[in-house]
Amino acid sequence: MEPGSTISAISSQRVLCGNDIRPALILIREGKIHKILPDAGLNTDAACEVLDVGNKVVMPGIVDCHVHVNEPGRTSWEGYWTATRAAAAGGVTTIVDMPL
Repeated sequence: MEPGSTISAISSQRVLCGNDIRPALILIREGKIHKILPDAGLNTDAACEVLDVGNKVVMPGIVDCHVHVNEPGRTSWEGYWTATRAAAAGGVTTIVDMPL
């Protein structure tokens, strides 16, 4: 690692890697995934903070490419405030608004 770089890790028994779900340790450097090690039991040689999430599934965020947010206009039905929070609660990290 370069001097001054920040590193952390996420350990899980269920990491989605391609078509497989398996134990893994995900190394994160400077806010981006740096490396995925194939065994969650591996110990990192760099001093870093490890978040062990046990059996929780770790996977890429989901993109919902067709939502109707209705803002401006009918925010009483669904606005960005409620739409983005509902999406995030379901694992959706990106929405694409399709205006009505």
